[in-house]
Amino acid sequence: MSEHLQEAATHGKLEVAGGQSDVGYKLVAIREHDDAIRVKISVMAPRDWLLAQGFTHDGTLIREGGERLPVTFDGELDVGDNISVTLGASDIICPSIDEARRTFPEFGRLSG
Repeated sequence: MSEHLQEAATHGKLEVAGGQSDVGYKLVAIREHDDAIRVKISVMAPRDWLLAQGFTHDGTLIREGGERLPVTFDGELDVGDNISVTLGASDIICPSIDEARRTFPEFGRLSG
């Protein structure tokens, strides 16, 4: 059974078609049954800015440290969607808590 370890929220940039916008993003660390750490990342982005950039499905999150991560919208964005939408990255699996700490300094002192 998996165990929720920690959540962190911080700011980065979302890049779409060469344009960038400041966005907040959230990370959730979950310990899996084999002690690997699964990290889920989600981004809250303004619908109207996304549409103005020509966004329909995917963009790039630029994390605090400058790392780039592809993010996608579930479906195709249009004016009928909420004013703020959630984009998600593929879950990232770290083989150990030490690796998760190194890969995601946003967590601070990830305990586990």
